[in-house]
Amino acid sequence: MIKFKFDKEIFMAYPLMTSLFVMTFSLLMFAPLIRFPVFIGIFFVSGLVYLSMFFGVKLNESQATK
Repeated sequence: MIKFKFDKEIFMAYPLMTSLFVMTFSLLMFAPLIRFPVFIGIFFVSGLVYLSMFFGVKLNESQATK
């Protein structure tokens, strides 16, 4: 079974990526209120997918080394 552990040190080690992740997530949460163009929405979703995969790999690497 997969254990999901939240490691704050990984997020603190990459402050720019963390701030982009939080900003993109919050913008997409309020996307129905903002109503930005479709191509910008696609850009934000692809950025969120990239950042999720980035942090997923980093958290998996930290679990593998422990």
